[in-house]
Parts: sequence; C-alpha cells; structure tokens
Amino acid sequence: MKSIVITISETYLSNLRTVADELCEEGLTITNLFEFGVITGHADEEVLGKLRDHKEVISVTEEKQATIPPPDSPVQ
Repeated sequence: MKSIVITISETYLSNLRTVADELCEEGLTITNLFEFGVITGHADEEVLGKLRDHKEVISVTEEKQATIPPPDSPVQ
C-alpha cells in the first residue's frame, strides 16, 4: 500500500465527509481528514487511478519519505 495525500476541490468542502466515504468505497483507507480539503491515507497502486477519476479530487500525491543524517555524520 502507498501512503498518499489527496486534495479536494474547494467547491466540495461542504460535502467533504461524503466525498471521503466515496473514496473509501474505492479502496482508500483514511488516516487523516482535514476540513480544509486534504485527506491522507493508504491505497493500493491499482486504486490510485480510480481516486484520481473523482470530479471532487484535484490531486493524488504519493507521500515521500525523507531521511536526514545525524548531525555528527560526515558531510557528503
């Protein structure tokens, strides 16, 4: 499963819970639902296209993992 961030169009913010429920039916597992139109969660690769096809969805972005070396490590 991939960790993703979904941005919902401002037009649909009043129906955010309904939109979230529809995305769950497609296979999204929601971890956070923010009232300003951002949903974070997990979904299989084959589900991502279905999520992007919803008219309410502006973008579906895969979360990236960043690592920072400890402060005492040598400069690269």
